[in-house]
Amino acid sequence: MSDPRTARGAGLATTKDASPPYLVTALVLLGAIAISQAIPWASVSFAGNVPPLMAQLHPAVGPWLPLALIAVAAAYLVLPRALEWPRWAFLGTGIALGWLVAVALASEAHGLSAVATPFRSPLDYWASVPLVRSLGPRTFAEQFPHLAARLALHARTHGPAAVLSLWVLAKIVGGNVLRVSLLVTLVGVAGMAATYAIARELASERAARLAALLFVCAPGVLLYSATSMDAVFMTVIACALIALVRFPRSGAWAVAGGALWALALSFTFGAAALGLLAVGIGIISVRGFGARPGLPSGRLVVRGVLVCAGIVVGAILLWALAGMNLLADFRAASHAHYQDPSRARPYVYWVFANIPAFLIVAGIPQAALAAHRCRLQWRARDFGFETVLAATLALSTLSGVFLGEVDHIWLFFIPPLAVVAGAALERVADDPPPRGRVQGRPGAHVRGVVAAGLGQTLLMQALLYTYW
Repeated sequence: MSDPRTARGAGLATTKDASPPYLVTALVLLGAIAISQAIPWASVSFAGNVPPLMAQLHPAVGPWLPLALIAVAAAYLVLPRALEWPRWAFLGTGIALGWLVAVALASEAHGLSAVATPFRSPLDYWASVPLVRSLGPRTFAEQFPHLAARLALHARTHGPAAVLSLWVLAKIVGGNVLRVSLLVTLVGVAGMAATYAIARELASERAARLAALLFVCAPGVLLYSATSMDAVFMTVIACALIALVRFPRSGAWAVAGGALWALALSFTFGAAALGLLAVGIGIISVRGFGARPGLPSGRLVVRGVLVCAGIVVGAILLWALAGMNLLADFRAASHAHYQDPSRARPYVYWVFANIPAFLIVAGIPQAALAAHRCRLQWRARDFGFETVLAATLALSTLSGVFLGEVDHIWLFFIPPLAVVAGAALERVADDPPPRGRVQGRPGAHVRGVVAAGLGQTLLMQALLYTYW
């Protein structure tokens, strides 16, 4: 991703850009839903009636809707203004407001207890927490590859750290599932800080703040943080990505990136997608990005080896400290995943439907901005992080590993998407900062994007039952 601080980035930033394709993106994504109603493949082994989304059309407006509206209005009024605040004030306020909106939306129809309802499902990770209590955390981790028959469905298709993290949160709050759910929500929206850190490495301060803003207004973040452990996976993977985008800097960051990647794999093996992002980051680092010059190819190979060494170090530490065996856990989780009845879904449909489903929950304005960034960069033949993300999404859906449900399984792609969208918003926003400052007053364009993201979130919450 080019940075305005570089000569090439500065040249691009002065060019008058066309507007992002907000309307076209909305029509394409909504058209994907409409077309899916007429394709028989879309409903094979699929519980939802709004494919490609894993959801049912089920309008539900309850007595707590006014509080949800107040929370959304507060976010709309405060978040754009917070762009001007000191960094940690901006991030802290954004995380707090994101948590408030997520909890309020989850509660709007059935009250605060609804936040914990998905965690009480016999299919969910929480159902396996008593097994950790009975066996002990280390024994649970050591025996995880052999516990499939005793684990909840979701727990057996992911790494042991998912259940262990819930056990840790339960210990902190005295075992209360509602309190655990509220902490899970906080961990999910805390991905805003990780998104900022990723974007700051690749672009300017202003683009990083806009990326963080787009993240915390994404429907998937606000809807699933309060109901799904996939929000925790998203934040853990984003933290690993912070180190991986910095691995061209030094050997220390390369080892740290590998170790954090191993930690992310202990939660979910969807974190394997970080490998595609890491390869792409390595390729674009050869020509340089941000304020740094290009990295010699020989040094890049060394850094890549150090990332692999970091994975080994991380795996050894997980085994020594917690008793986890990443390879054995991966085999067990993969076996459970490929034995799941959902694998009956047709590859031919989902290879195309996955990306629209993900982009819808990532947010229509966010998707339009990302598409705009790709269009501008590709026309200029300036291939950067936006190209890395596009290639990763394409390869991920072509792999056939994910057949539906990517509206929550792919939450970990929202931070990098927000990074790309933030860079686009920096160029088209109608609120340039005064000379000598990185921030200016938020204008109508930024406020419009925030309103659209929050409005889409509210509409999806009111109309759809998302199973999580």
